[in-house]
Amino acid sequence: MTSTLTDAAVLRERRGPALWLRLNRPEVFNGIDQDVLDGLTAGLDAAAADPGVRVVVLSATGTAFCAGADLRYARSLADAPAPPGAASAGNAFLHRVRAVLDRIESFPTPVVAAANGIAVGGGLELLLVCDLVIASRTARIGDGHAVYGQIPGGGASVRLVRRLGLATAKHLMFTGDLHPAERYLGTDLVVDVVDPEELVGAVDRLAARIASRSPVGLAAMKRLAHDAHDTPLPVAVQRELEASALHERSADWREGITTFAEKRTPDFPGH
Repeated sequence: MTSTLTDAAVLRERRGPALWLRLNRPEVFNGIDQDVLDGLTAGLDAAAADPGVRVVVLSATGTAFCAGADLRYARSLADAPAPPGAASAGNAFLHRVRAVLDRIESFPTPVVAAANGIAVGGGLELLLVCDLVIASRTARIGDGHAVYGQIPGGGASVRLVRRLGLATAKHLMFTGDLHPAERYLGTDLVVDVVDPEELVGAVDRLAARIASRSPVGLAAMKRLAHDAHDTPLPVAVQRELEASALHERSADWREGITTFAEKRTPDFPGH
């Protein structure tokens, strides 16, 4: 179990088969700035380079998961003069936020969020790109952009509609209200809510279960599930058939079939 330096904007900790990435700017409720984006990128690079990492967990230090963009940092970017014909620093920052969020969403390794506190604005957008969210009972979740006269820039207006439906998404965006994590149980956002002291253990147990499965199979199923959102049914089913045929060539598929016949626990090699 190892961590990065304690003053890093994103801490990395290996917990068994899971790599935990903890936002570490508690003094600003883990507001997102360039250092956080760099830390998340480095963490994903580390996970991609280590075949022993079977799950990535996003969490945070302090009392908040993430309060969105660090508004003081964003204000400094907005005030910075841009060269003629060049994108503003604020616009470049938003493009970087989008690139990091898109990478988390499409990352082949399953990504689980351990939402330990307030998740608002960009913090909500982080949850929306994770595959599964387990929240502390103390967590409060919402969009929040409207409170400060802003609009989403990290995909919330699209992903909220797809996850929660049009009316619920509009309600969250128009009011800017935060709601207890329990409100999202039974929706396509939060899969479980636990007491604060149980959060790490609950995520560890889920990560261990996921890690026992074929990483090749999980990556394929994640890709197929994402495609199913906006692909006609016949096309999506055909893609699944093609992916299944391709998966039969993998060592993981052979290990699964063999262990079923031998009645033993599989040990998937990951290729």
